[in-house]
Amino acid sequence: MAFDKSPIKKTKSSVTVIHVAGMEKEQTDISNGSSADSETKFPLDSKTSKDSALTVFVKLLISSICGLVFGFAMEKSRVFEPKAIRQQMVFELFIMLKVFLSAVAAGQLCFVILSIIPPVKEKFVHALEEYTSCFSQKTLFTSALGSFILGIGMALSGACPAMVLIQIGTWVPNAIFSLIGCLLGALVYGMIAPFVERLTRPKNPMEKHSVPATFKIPFFALALPMSILLGIVVFIMEWFWPWTKDTDSIHRSNPASANVFTAVSWPPYASGIILGIIQLPLVLFVQDTVGGSSAYVTVMSQWVVTDKLQKIFPYLASKRLGVGNWWQVFLVCSAVIGGLISASASSSLTIALGAPAHVAFFGGFFLIFGARFASGCTSGHGISGMGLLVWMSFVAVPFMFGGGIATSFAMQATGALDNYVTSTGAI
Repeated sequence: MAFDKSPIKKTKSSVTVIHVAGMEKEQTDISNGSSADSETKFPLDSKTSKDSALTVFVKLLISSICGLVFGFAMEKSRVFEPKAIRQQMVFELFIMLKVFLSAVAAGQLCFVILSIIPPVKEKFVHALEEYTSCFSQKTLFTSALGSFILGIGMALSGACPAMVLIQIGTWVPNAIFSLIGCLLGALVYGMIAPFVERLTRPKNPMEKHSVPATFKIPFFALALPMSILLGIVVFIMEWFWPWTKDTDSIHRSNPASANVFTAVSWPPYASGIILGIIQLPLVLFVQDTVGGSSAYVTVMSQWVVTDKLQKIFPYLASKRLGVGNWWQVFLVCSAVIGGLISASASSSLTIALGAPAHVAFFGGFFLIFGARFASGCTSGHGISGMGLLVWMSFVAVPFMFGGGIATSFAMQATGALDNYVTSTGAI
């Protein structure tokens, strides 16, 4: 999950009452939102490990399998292509929106099921706590500003944090420059995070982070109608704007002999539903939800190994170890393989167009810097946060798309929106 987990300090805490299927549970949010001390270290640290090696293995295995499925389904949807994302922002293609809304609806329905079945209800509550604990040092302003910056990066790179890795697997031109930008954005934010958090720390942290907690309504009573409504919206969109209209527009129509594996493209709602269903194993086995951007920070924090460095860069230090951090690395890295397998099956490797190298680089930088500033990305805030009915995510998503739409229209006005390349290194 793409959220902050800074080291715990002795600070004032807030209490949130979570309403899940009529069950009330108090959630204590330490002011800096850390759960790092309760996580199993990975690589394993015998002094601090609280999970068995088998438990860690299962969590990482499930994460890897989910990543493979995620990469395969997203490649089939064509949403990973820079043109699909950019053209969505100017309302010329609707692949991305259909995938997004379908994923939120399917994931939300999974959350509803988990919230009302007694044997797994506690796992859902834990996942919800894990999610909302990230926001004790965040305000609506940081969520909005960070998401807007992320949206700018989406328009520039034609990607989102998770899609960058799928672009790597499918050999999208200049995806490597987006990846480098993402890693640099993660490093820069990680190094200045203490300053940013001091500057933006809320004077009065939110006590109730979700809509059900605020209005004291059971989760399923709000989530179930919302998931049905989103499903209806996707159905109406598909009725008036069939998915084949978009695939024909970008020349990704399926040959007559294609099957489910060899098809170049799937209906966007099918891929979105699969992405939403991934929430089930992640909550049940990892007790977390879909996200992508914090994996970049975990990778870029591995040099923070001494006590002095850890004191200077506490944010990076908190992301370096623990299965609670590394499961997401396994998820997104497996998505690379899933995308590669899918593209190979349909003989569609290298057919996608890429953003110019310098544009891809700066886009990648804004993607992760903005996502970390907002404590969530398109997967974390969008698919997981909206599915969990979290206030911060309902603020983040409109600003995320707002940043992408504003930037895309500005690029269209200058002729840069349709500037694509066919080879890596081209500008």
